[in-house]
Amino acid sequence: MVVGGGVAGLAAAVQLAADGATVLLIESRDTLGGRVRLRDSGNWLLDPGLHLLRRKGPLNQLLRKLRAPRVLGTKWAYGGMLEIGGDGNLAMTALTTMSLDSEVTDKPGQLVIPRGGWSSLVGRLIVAANQLDVMFEIGKSVESLSLGTDGRIRSAHIAGNDVECDAIILAVPPAESARLLETAGLDASSLRQCTEHRVAALDVALEGKPMRPYSGLFEPESGILALDVTADDRIPEGAEASECTILHAVCLKGDGDAALESIKELLDSRCSGWRSMAAARRSTTSIMLHPCSRDERVDGTMFIENSIGMAGCHVESEYHLSDAAVDTARVAAKALKPHR
Repeated sequence: MVVGGGVAGLAAAVQLAADGATVLLIESRDTLGGRVRLRDSGNWLLDPGLHLLRRKGPLNQLLRKLRAPRVLGTKWAYGGMLEIGGDGNLAMTALTTMSLDSEVTDKPGQLVIPRGGWSSLVGRLIVAANQLDVMFEIGKSVESLSLGTDGRIRSAHIAGNDVECDAIILAVPPAESARLLETAGLDASSLRQCTEHRVAALDVALEGKPMRPYSGLFEPESGILALDVTADDRIPEGAEASECTILHAVCLKGDGDAALESIKELLDSRCSGWRSMAAARRSTTSIMLHPCSRDERVDGTMFIENSIGMAGCHVESEYHLSDAAVDTARVAAKALKPHR
């Protein structure tokens, strides 16, 4: 069983099914995809997040193994990144990790714009899960977990019913994982210590190129990162990518109205006229970017003797963001194989 239908949960379900397990995935919301869900922006493709795809990262490797259609789109022009008040090294760290306090683990040349957007990548994982006969329960919540006399997972209580399982992967945020583990009498204090990193974000489709000649902007003082991730498949039919901009921006230092306003002020100063060029626009004052800081990540196999694994960006991994979700999901699935 897998709890959670985001990138981590889907990757875990695919790995388990590919290894021969019968898999049931439970998702409390009415759609799969977690935070990677596309909202209507007319003829423009505005992704719910600005991180790029690593050419050789775990997510792309998984999709290739599934023989998914080509997902690598345009190579992002990292040479055009402008660090305002710095030498560019901090900018690449922020771009790679979406944080201000991590070390660079990726080479800039490995970053690409996903073809069809992040929702398309999730769609391909869902197709793969269906082809591997993964069963889905959408819109239902796991209320509690029960262990057998041997200390291993026995069942999950879902929508008033006990559903038996011999192994489970929790691919949900730290607080929800902690709640479920505690219903089984397990110590989840390390998960309770995770602190969400929330940010303000702005996505805009522009009929113009106000950021030219740069492909991105980063201001360390404010923690604002803005990228031009324009690609042919993200703009209306008949438009020219050379004359349009899909702009994503976040304030890595925090969330709230003031943080969102600071993003707009930076764009006003560096991308003159962007407001009048806006054809589609979406903003949020607070969205969770990381479920915890890097030093708060937990061991995803700490409950493996209970036949319980954990997956997600709050689990220890050398990777970040969606690559961390996929990496930890596959590690959890393989660790549970002897326990099924």
